[in-house]
Amino acid sequence: MKKFLAIVVLGLFLIPSLAISKTFKDEEGKFGLKTKNSGFKFHKNFMDHNDYNFQYIKDETKARAGKYFQRFELRDGDCFRDDFWSDCDTDRERVEFSTKPRQAPKGKQCYGFSLMLSKDFFDVAPASTTLGQVHQIGGPTGTASGGLASFPPLIQIDAHKGYLFFNWHELSGSATDVIDKSVYTTLKPLRKMKEVWTDISFCLDFKNKRIDAWVDGIKKVEILKSPIFFKPEGIYFKHGIYRNLISKYKELKNSKIRTQVVFYDEVRRGKSINKVDRNINPKLKPVD
Repeated sequence: MKKFLAIVVLGLFLIPSLAISKTFKDEEGKFGLKTKNSGFKFHKNFMDHNDYNFQYIKDETKARAGKYFQRFELRDGDCFRDDFWSDCDTDRERVEFSTKPRQAPKGKQCYGFSLMLSKDFFDVAPASTTLGQVHQIGGPTGTASGGLASFPPLIQIDAHKGYLFFNWHELSGSATDVIDKSVYTTLKPLRKMKEVWTDISFCLDFKNKRIDAWVDGIKKVEILKSPIFFKPEGIYFKHGIYRNLISKYKELKNSKIRTQVVFYDEVRRGKSINKVDRNINPKLKPVD
């Protein structure tokens, strides 16, 4: 009997496990994640979510670096709300983390993360899927297509029509009637991101008025304009799966929207590309 128990215990240590020590719930019951060496204090989901929507997994054989990685899953009907916003009322679905602390829109702010799409990842065009964003607080407001309220982001990393895109929102107009022009740069075919890690990094240089982005250490984006037209109070990074205009997919396909699974690792921020990109700086300590 003792021998049997010993084998069972050993087996538990050999099986890839869900890490629970670095996840938390705050005093309001909001779910969050703390990691080391990331440049962030924590990540937090300000909306509700189901147990299957997020897992923090310990398996160094599958992680991009270190021991842990993140798994996000979004199914049809996974729309949530908080005290200020409802995805259910605005044709959206998401499971997404926001980060703290926020950054001031000055100097250079850089972000990096690794992405891996599941083997059966499905492009839900004409709906859009966003896998990373830089948002503003205290920035402009206006309306999106269809008259829905819009608080335009600065950057979105979009999976759409078979490709991953870098989407810079070139904003103009007035703060309450903003003109939002998306400037797209193709980063990588989605088919080449399934079951393999892809490293995404970018820098917003507010001082020198430029935007640069890299994929697997190779520069893909160089925009010689200021990242901002309006000066917000602060900016912050978000990662996870966010879907917009899902009714377009359902109307076209006459069916429910497909489930998407995406894995994340090495989510970072810093003041230079050397602080966020393992390809450019292999000496970076793993985010765990």
